[in-house]
Amino acid sequence: MRPATAADAAAVAGLVRLMALQDDETSPVTAEWVAECLADDDFFAVVAELGGEIVGVVTFGLVRGLFHAKKSGVIQEASVAPAHQNEGIGRALLEAAVARLKQLDVAEISISTGFENERAKHLYRALGFVEETLMLEQHL
Repeated sequence: MRPATAADAAAVAGLVRLMALQDDETSPVTAEWVAECLADDDFFAVVAELGGEIVGVVTFGLVRGLFHAKKSGVIQEASVAPAHQNEGIGRALLEAAVARLKQLDVAEISISTGFENERAKHLYRALGFVEETLMLEQHL
């Protein structure tokens, strides 16, 4: 596990597109967009690398909020290459993201998944996340 760099942008974009395909969706993410995000001080990504290949990624960011009068962390994407799923890589990536967000002294950490994704919900609960709110989305 290590922080992602601009050199990882193409691999990260590929993992995000793969994640979308697994949900029967598509993502227009490009290596250029990943590199731009990585240059943002409030955006982070951790990658898992095996044998020189990026096989997993978790992205997360900071958002300002008034309620807590400080920033909160939001874990956004979590993707592990199919050939490396069920090896503990996703858990390790999420643990690294949570540890980094705690270092950044956030008020809270949020993570979301689809209603049907029991596997992700089980993992998130095992990592200490609780169902506290309902997040609704409007795709534009």
